[in-house]
Amino acid sequence: MRIGVVGGTFDPIHLGHTAMAEAAADCADLDEVFLVPAAVPPHKPGAAAPAEDRLEMSRLAIHGHRKLRICDLELLRSGRSYTVDTLEELARERPQDRLFLVLGWDAARELLTWREPERVLKLARLVIVNRPGLDAPEPHDLEAAGLDPAEAIVCDVETPDINATEIRRRIETGGSLQGLLDPSVEAYVRRRHLYSANPGPSRHNRSY
Repeated sequence: MRIGVVGGTFDPIHLGHTAMAEAAADCADLDEVFLVPAAVPPHKPGAAAPAEDRLEMSRLAIHGHRKLRICDLELLRSGRSYTVDTLEELARERPQDRLFLVLGWDAARELLTWREPERVLKLARLVIVNRPGLDAPEPHDLEAAGLDPAEAIVCDVETPDINATEIRRRIETGGSLQGLLDPSVEAYVRRRHLYSANPGPSRHNRSY
């Protein structure tokens, strides 16, 4: 099988994340796409929402998306969530499958700053999905980022311009979330009082 891997904090997971995963599945002819919530992302501050909430939101977000799956490897592993470790583990668990790392162009052009980027690119073929506000990368753009154009699949498709930071700000200030979150995810956020300036008593009543 051809398996795509989409990592992220998913804090919260939004319609841009699922749109990117679906676009990659169509563009790169993937059989399944794993969305992998990070425990402790290496390049970002810690998540605002607890791990179990981000995992549950991710499960809600993919409902009805036939090719999307949730993978909790990084939440089960201690320490920082490095992509190379996740790909190594998936390669061991699924030796018959071919892995594809799905990234937006904004993230892909920084890939050489990651831990063991050469190993990452050996473990998985790169699928680059265009990002709002950026032109799709041409071969010379990939080369400038240290990527081999012959080994990258570029998906020049439109995906929603959605930012998790803006979503959290809107929740805190009571703004509208229409068109940003799956309705079931929004309902979960409201019910659990996630990202609210005045969290209710139910937010931290579980441990992961």
